[in-house]
Amino acid sequence: MGRELQKKKNRSSIPKVKHKPKSKRLHVLGNATVAANWDQTLTLSQNYRQLGLTSKLNDHTGGIERLGSQVKNNLHTAVPAKDRLSVTSKLPTSITPSEARIERDPSTGAILRVFHSHTTTPNPLNDPLNGVLEVYDDDKPPLHLIGGIIPELEEQALMKVKKRPRQQSKREEDWISDLVRKYGENFSHMTRDRKLNPYQQSEGELRRRVRTWKEKRN
Repeated sequence: MGRELQKKKNRSSIPKVKHKPKSKRLHVLGNATVAANWDQTLTLSQNYRQLGLTSKLNDHTGGIERLGSQVKNNLHTAVPAKDRLSVTSKLPTSITPSEARIERDPSTGAILRVFHSHTTTPNPLNDPLNGVLEVYDDDKPPLHLIGGIIPELEEQALMKVKKRPRQQSKREEDWISDLVRKYGENFSHMTRDRKLNPYQQSEGELRRRVRTWKEKRN
């Protein structure tokens, strides 16, 4: 039965749909700075590494991609050091002994605070970014340059986006013009007119639209 159906499909006059192969070319549309510095001959991870960005916060689960020029002798290839920004859920197997000063409550003897001598900033949640990121008291950006396109991206992130005011369409202006021509400033009568106000706009909404319409005319 299957063979007869296959013959019938081959004799059919309906042309077969042929899908084009999916292009491996990556179109960067998110940021103009990243798109201008993107190299189409490199992979996503290689481009991120070249631009000074990271494509994932977690550690690598398998092997790490290397270029052909880097893999000349696998026996002497150095194992890459673990990324400081990688997040891992494994518990430490060994704890390095250190000294700390304990502050106790004079009356109860309970431990109030623990002062570690080897850490400059407190890290009670074992945050892996605690020793990498710097904390600034004011809102000024850091003065040092990290490299790549990071300074330019940070400058773009610090720029405030100007909120564009809402513009009334030509149809909305004609509608407000008809209401003002008929009722003037009587917004209470505008709300009751079911022909000119079919969507039953409230008195406050109509007042705001009329104010915007008058500001544009003036």
